[in-house]
Amino acid sequence: MISAEYLAGFFDGEGTFIVAQTLKKSTGKFYPHHTVMLSQSGEDGLALLTEIQKEYGGQLYQHLKIGEHKATKNAYKLYWRKQEAIALIPQLIPHLILKRKAAEEMMIYLTRN
Repeated sequence: MISAEYLAGFFDGEGTFIVAQTLKKSTGKFYPHHTVMLSQSGEDGLALLTEIQKEYGGQLYQHLKIGEHKATKNAYKLYWRKQEAIALIPQLIPHLILKRKAAEEMMIYLTRN
């Protein structure tokens, strides 16, 4: 079992909470999007992300293979979509240190209207 405290520490070191905007060229408009993600490389990293996914959900995929972009190991990402992130982040906030503000801002973004 992976505790919320452990996962918060992992997010503080390796996690991402980002709200950004992407320009859609066809309309000339900016569209906001969010990223709540962990990434790891190697088979140990895959095993850890798999355990986290079992406990906390998210979508896990391989984003680099050995040899791509000079990668020496396979690399993996675990993403949380909106509703999953809304369920996950409140469990982490009390235990986050470095990324608490980013997580709080993410919750505001995800729960607006």
